[in-house]
Amino acid sequence: MGALLRTYGGPLTTVILLLVTVWIGGMIAAPLLTMGERSLVHVDRNDELSQTNNAINRLSRDIATLDYDLVASEKELADLSEPPSSDPDGAGASSGGGGGGFMVPGMSVPSAGDPADDDAATPAAPSAPLFPSFGGAPSGERTAKSLTEEIGALQEKRGAAEAEMATLKEKQAQLIEAEANAPRYSLENYSSIEPLHLKIFVKTILYATLVTLIAFVVCYPVAYFASNLKGALGAGAILLLLVIPYSINELLRVYAWVMILAREGVLNSVLQAVGIVGADPPQWVASNNSVFLVMAYAYILFMMFPLMNTLGTLDRSQVEAARDLGASVWRVHYRVVLPHAKPGIAMGAIVVFMLSAGVITVPELVGRGLHPDWFSQVIYRRFFDTGDWNQGSAYSLMLLASCIVFILMVLSAFRVSIREIAR
Repeated sequence: MGALLRTYGGPLTTVILLLVTVWIGGMIAAPLLTMGERSLVHVDRNDELSQTNNAINRLSRDIATLDYDLVASEKELADLSEPPSSDPDGAGASSGGGGGGFMVPGMSVPSAGDPADDDAATPAAPSAPLFPSFGGAPSGERTAKSLTEEIGALQEKRGAAEAEMATLKEKQAQLIEAEANAPRYSLENYSSIEPLHLKIFVKTILYATLVTLIAFVVCYPVAYFASNLKGALGAGAILLLLVIPYSINELLRVYAWVMILAREGVLNSVLQAVGIVGADPPQWVASNNSVFLVMAYAYILFMMFPLMNTLGTLDRSQVEAARDLGASVWRVHYRVVLPHAKPGIAMGAIVVFMLSAGVITVPELVGRGLHPDWFSQVIYRRFFDTGDWNQGSAYSLMLLASCIVFILMVLSAFRVSIREIAR
């Protein structure tokens, strides 16, 4: 604090401390505390209370349907019970007179003295019905009787449903009271992890470790070569060659690899042109190897820069002395170069591992559904597909804890401290 006050003065030091507090508290501590609190609250979507709530909702819909059927049946019964209205003019609709029939164009109406009246007075044979009968009651009396029986059955069903609803409501109240008295926080979100998800979690840690090793193997020779270049021009050229491709957005770089590794992509086109593969080329994105390759490419700079930083401070006289004493190339690197580069290796390994373990873009875009899932995909589905934020928070904290354990293991293995890495 004294150094800050002497360097920046009181007002600027206050602003710096305020910004650091807002950054740590608002951007780091608050989200982690919220996620930790959610992870300790277990929400069982298949417990007895949830099943009771679902049963009440279903029964409410059934009662509403019964009410609708009752109203419709009672209305139909009332319509059948009404007597037919009489014709005030004494001319029925079936009368052959010219009172009020429906005239079809071109149809002749017989006159009163027409001899055809005798034929008209003779009742015609009943015509066949247009549609067959499916067992409906032919008379109004039977229809009314059947409707009365149907209404009685519906009322009986509704009474049984109301009694069941009362029982369920009482059970719901008891379960709500029991849940209110139960302890709010537990570790059930961590202990109830599915075996498949636990297997994916372990594999993801191994995958991220493998990506870290690949990045180190690729970056170490380049970093050592760049640190041996004399003059700023050579090192600057190497730096530009590394930085310029990574000025493109990460999504574009991932999609570029997708187009390269696709079945009809650039790689298979070149292999087909030279005759290495036939008409049925391999699907490179159908395995985790392509994910490892794309991740190592995406995060290679996070391993390269710490290595170049530490190897640039290596005293070359130590390498020359080891060679003069007869040490082989492998022994020189093992006994001289690598021990000096430990802080850079540790820093690069920590960053690459954490990015690889938590990445979602690469496994989602590179051969999605064709290779084994990563744990980050499982977390994404818990949050956004199933909406289970409590379980997703527990899974996220598990991944964070594994990253912290990895950091401690790396610091212990390389015997370096945070202060040495910060240099």
